[in-house]
Amino acid sequence: MKYFKKNQLLILSLLIIGFMLMMSNTSFSSSFRKGFPAPAFTLENIDEKIFNLEDYKDKQKLLILYFCNNENEDSICGIEEFAKYFEEHIIEEKYQVIMINTRKDLKEEDTKLIKEFWEKKGINFSILLDAQSEVSNLYNVEMIPTTIFLDKNLVVKRIYPGLHSKQQNLMFQYMSYFLGAEKKESKKKEKKEDDDDGCNSGTCDPPPGY
Repeated sequence: MKYFKKNQLLILSLLIIGFMLMMSNTSFSSSFRKGFPAPAFTLENIDEKIFNLEDYKDKQKLLILYFCNNENEDSICGIEEFAKYFEEHIIEEKYQVIMINTRKDLKEEDTKLIKEFWEKKGINFSILLDAQSEVSNLYNVEMIPTTIFLDKNLVVKRIYPGLHSKQQNLMFQYMSYFLGAEKKESKKKEKKEDDDDGCNSGTCDPPPGY
């Protein structure tokens, strides 16, 4: 009888511990949500320097985290579209694009190849290495590429998983509004298009859900 009671207590204790662990993991994953502060992290960049997310608080109007893999075609297309956007626009506010490379178990030669790959592509954004998937898991990244917008207080403003043309249009529309961006060529036509309400002068009305 005593043996049976001991077994019951042991099983009950294990169930309680399991429940507590499950709740702990749930609260950990739910710490990343739109409208809430982004989870803090540190990662080594491609030049072996330490990046600390907290250092970027109040340093820019918009911080863009771009989870990618240089072996993933959508990742390449997505970041090239970002580079093209910033090249074509005048940006009134400070911004920063941080690429987070998700390739696992990188060796020294892999890191060198990643750096050379993006340099040949003409991509000059900062690159972090998430070879152990620590930050990808922290931010619940399930699809590559995933783009996450943080405001100056490092609050999560937008999450864009995958690469879809309609989604990209909304993303760039949001960026134009948020950063006060306008087309470079529109400056020359500004006087002629004062009465035009089609966003040709640059900044459109805020996108839905701003």
